[in-house]
This record gives sequence, structure tokens and C-alpha cells, in this order.
Amino acid sequence: MISRVAEHCFWLARYLERAENTARVLEVNHTLLLDFHVPVEQQWRPLLIISGVHDYKDEPTAENVQEFMTWDRDNPFSIASSLAWARENARIIREVISAEMWERLNFYHLWMQGDEGRALFDAHRSEFYAQVRRINQLLHGIADTTMSHGEAWEFFKLGTYLERTSQTARIMDVKYHTLLPRVEDVGSPIDNAHWVAILMSCSGYEPFHKKPRLMPNDPASAVAEFLIFDELFPRSVRRCLRECEAATAAAAGHPVGVRPTEPERRLATLLAYLDARMIPDVIRDGLHETLTHVVDSVHEIGAAIHATFFAADVRPPDSKAQVPTPPSAPAPATMTQTQSQS
Repeated sequence: MISRVAEHCFWLARYLERAENTARVLEVNHTLLLDFHVPVEQQWRPLLIISGVHDYKDEPTAENVQEFMTWDRDNPFSIASSLAWARENARIIREVISAEMWERLNFYHLWMQGDEGRALFDAHRSEFYAQVRRINQLLHGIADTTMSHGEAWEFFKLGTYLERTSQTARIMDVKYHTLLPRVEDVGSPIDNAHWVAILMSCSGYEPFHKKPRLMPNDPASAVAEFLIFDELFPRSVRRCLRECEAATAAAAGHPVGVRPTEPERRLATLLAYLDARMIPDVIRDGLHETLTHVVDSVHEIGAAIHATFFAADVRPPDSKAQVPTPPSAPAPATMTQTQSQS
């Protein structure tokens, strides 16, 4: 597979996953604020930080932030922008994805661009966000059942799980760090509501409560342990990294004994970092510090994937052909950059 096609598969998946995550976080935040009083500075600005947006000029009100994160095409992390770029990546590699996947993605792209999507957003905000989530879930189901599970599929999986890793860690870190409660608020209804919101933002509310466990004395530690370390939940940091590791190895196609690629080495290093820890170690060393390390490492893994697989096609030395620039956007800023800009 030439690098151009692999990169479009990778970014198609990342944009779809990004649209779903943005919709879920907006929906959860919208619902939370209907039930609980939250200080103004903690209401909508954290959602901008999760996406790496630090130069937002307007007042971060409910309508302003939802408009910006849903419809603004100049914002590469908005739902409309993510779906549009997902559709553009899919258009370029139509020979790789199935006709069913292309038709459904194109249908929802037109739905977002037309009056129907906007009307639903204005009339039933929660249903609009739920519909965006269903779009991504449907497209992933179609891809799984209609695409050949070869190299293109491995890059599609790699993009999906790398984006999930980053989003889960960012949601936990930003919401925990920004909404860090006062000592007297720990265990209060509003504190518990924030942890429920974090679970729901990661689609983990039901899986968390269905998993057999002793009644936790500290719900915050139990939620953090589940979202970071759980081996079975498909959005936990560890599970996503293991999926990334498997997809990278399959895409590289190395036989046993061959030196691993740089992305494989970086993924193995990050997994070893997590495997050497349990939740008491994370809490002791600092949840924020652990999640910052994860997000920054994922950023480096993304750069290594680009350099290893996408930087250039293999061409004859005298070839003058140019590699076209794919429609992709930079990943959100690392958490280290986020802190320096805060």
C-alpha cells in the first residue's frame, strides 16, 4: 500500500472518532449543567481545552461554544469540520473503502451541510448530538463488515484507537484538573456528578457499573482505574494502546525477529509505563502528571507514525513526482503545550 492511501485511511478514522467524541462531550456537558450549578469558568471553557483550543476570542457561553464546536468550519475540531474532512479523505480513497461506507458518509455529510441537521440542532440539541454519535457508530460497523481486513483496515483501526487514547486521557485530565474540588466538596453530589460526567463523556457509564467489583471507598479512584487500566473496555487508555500496538505491528508486516518500527517501540514503552503502575501509584504520583505523560506520548507516537509510514512514497531516485498533501489536520496540542498556554 502506498503511503498516501494509508494516511487517508488513518485520518478518515481519526476524523470520524473526533466528531463522535466532540458530540458526546458537548451532550454530556449540556445535560450536566441542566441538573447542577457549576461556576461559570468551569462550564464550557474546559471543552475548548480538551480540543486544544486556547485562542478562542468570544465569551465561552453555552451557545457560543456549542456553535463553535459544532458548526465552525475554520475550527478543525468542530463536528462539521471533522465530518467534512472525513468525507474528503474517504472521497480520495473510494477504491479502498466500500460503496456502502462511502454512500452513508456522503449522506451524513450532506445532512450536516443542509437544513435538516441545523434544524435538529436548533430544536432538539441532545438528539442532534446523539445522531452524530450514531453516525460514527454506524460507519464503523459498515467498515468492519464491508472492508477487507488488510493493510487499509489496520491503518483505519490505528487512527481510531490512537484518537480514542488521546481523547480519553484529555477528557479525564482537563475535567479532573479544571474541576478539582475543594476538600469540603469531595464526595458531595456535585463531585460525584462530575465523575459520572467523565464516565459518560467516554461512553463508560454502563460498562463501569456492570463490571463486578467491591464497593469503592473512593469513586474517583475507581473511575480513574477503569478509564486508564481496564483491559476490556474499548475506550480505556490501556485497551486502546494495545489495539494500536496490534494494528501497527500488522501494518508494518514484520516477521518475527525483525527490528520493530519507531511507532512500535514508542507504543511498547508507553504500555510498559502503564503496566508498571496500579491506581494507588497513579494517585500518589499525581493523576494529572500520569495523564499528561500519556497525552504527550500519544502526540509523539502520532509523529512517529507519520515519519515511518506516511512521510513519502518509495520512489526511484530520479523520480520528480510529488507526493500530494493529504487533507489532514494537526493533532491537538500536547498537554505540556496546554499548560504553557494556560
